[in-house]
Amino acid sequence: MTLSKRIGVLVLLILISFTYSCSQKTLPTSEVNYVSGNAGTITMRTIGNGSNESEAISEAEKNAINVLLFRGLPESEQKSALVGTNESEEIEKHKTYFEKFYTQKRYKTFFMSSIPVSDFAKQKGGAKSMTLDVKVNLTALRTDLEQNNIIRKFGF
Repeated sequence: MTLSKRIGVLVLLILISFTYSCSQKTLPTSEVNYVSGNAGTITMRTIGNGSNESEAISEAEKNAINVLLFRGLPESEQKSALVGTNESEEIEKHKTYFEKFYTQKRYKTFFMSSIPVSDFAKQKGGAKSMTLDVKVNLTALRTDLEQNNIIRKFGF
């Protein structure tokens, strides 16, 4: 191969790698906002995406629980994460608890209500989503985490 062909191939590879590295990456987000809360409960507005309505509802509910467990919700009683901010590390550390929590849908036992506030509809970008208002029994969730040694009781 001649020098000019090698340079041409090299330039082409650099352009391709530059184009690929600058492509937009979609990261999972959880769209959860604080609505209200009092006496050990918290109400959040959450959005879930899915190919059908039940899938979107399930994702919205998981988003709400995940925000409480691993992120916290500003302006609410639960400003900091219940479990910790390193989600993957905490899930790995307490693998059996979180397997039951998600696969057997134990997280649903902490919901006092889950009310759709929008229809299941196509949004910008083609994804179908649904918005829910979810009320969570924060006291029961915290107690369950303490009893299963996921978190320590406050002050002890």
